[in-house]
Amino acid sequence: MAPKSTDWVCVPFSDAIKLDKLDSHTYRVKLDKNYCIGAVPNGGYVGSCMLAAASAYLSEINQPDALTAHFEYPARTSSGPAVITIEDVKLGRSLLSTLHITLWQGDLKSQKPWITPSVSRRAALAYATFTNLRTFSGMSMPTGYEASPAAALPEPLPDFEALKTSAGDAAWEIAKLPASSGLLNSLRNWHFYLPRGDPQTPGTLDMWIRATSGERITQAALPYIVDSFPFNMHAYLAAPELRELFLAPPSRKRTSKSASDDKKEDRDEEGQEEARASLWFPTVVMNLEVKMALPEEGVEWLAVRVTSKQIKDGRFDLEVQVRDAEGEIIALSHHVALILSMERNTAKRTSSDKSSL
Repeated sequence: MAPKSTDWVCVPFSDAIKLDKLDSHTYRVKLDKNYCIGAVPNGGYVGSCMLAAASAYLSEINQPDALTAHFEYPARTSSGPAVITIEDVKLGRSLLSTLHITLWQGDLKSQKPWITPSVSRRAALAYATFTNLRTFSGMSMPTGYEASPAAALPEPLPDFEALKTSAGDAAWEIAKLPASSGLLNSLRNWHFYLPRGDPQTPGTLDMWIRATSGERITQAALPYIVDSFPFNMHAYLAAPELRELFLAPPSRKRTSKSASDDKKEDRDEEGQEEARASLWFPTVVMNLEVKMALPEEGVEWLAVRVTSKQIKDGRFDLEVQVRDAEGEIIALSHHVALILSMERNTAKRTSSDKSSL
């Protein structure tokens, strides 16, 4: 049975990734419960915290921007304090630097070494390459992809003002969390706007996003963006015949039926929502490549396209593309994820719990 809903407070992303510098290579962050899926902070949010620490560290040599990052999540994270440690792999004074980043939780200390060796758990790991995207230069040329239909933004473009004031326009509508959505606090930090009717490309989810807090989206949020999806994402990725099963609420498929038939259809819809809310989609591996820097002041809107090639045996892949309102590619991402019961997410931890699964 899906967990019941919990209190959620709209915490600005900039506050949720605030760091305290402990020493030259160590930072402390408090993982915010309002960025959790169940009892576990969203993996992309955790990644954003890790890259924020790396960015602060490399700002001293003017390389504040992540170019690539590879994340692994060997243990379940939890809301509350965490320590982020940074190991220099290669410091390139002129162009690129590579770091090994570890996020630790459990038995943390108030002084060096900040963690308890052999007791504190490595909850998330990353290798990241940093640079300065605003000064990076070199040869550029168009590719065949840029002229292909796949490179075009989904049509029609939204009426952004209508999306903000009326939760939709003729082609796009805001994704609403059902009452049975439970402890999916992280989803509440974004407004996801999905196409009305069938997707233009089967198995592809196109959406526009903006922050619920109203703050503009900055570079620091990219790991969180590529790991944030609407409640019913699975229905858009499914084969067309399955999508009809997942996304056919009475309001869209109304025919001449008796009241009892309508009630049955309503119960079926609720059952689909309950079934979805009982599932957890933990990220095992996430790769991020940043193509260009967002403006320093951030942007209000981003277009996100999500595809999956196979969902099988409780495992699935995701490819994520992030673009701005002009269609410029901002970031690409690839995930390996699992489909598990939410009970695995919310199970009580023990002192020896080192596994996310």
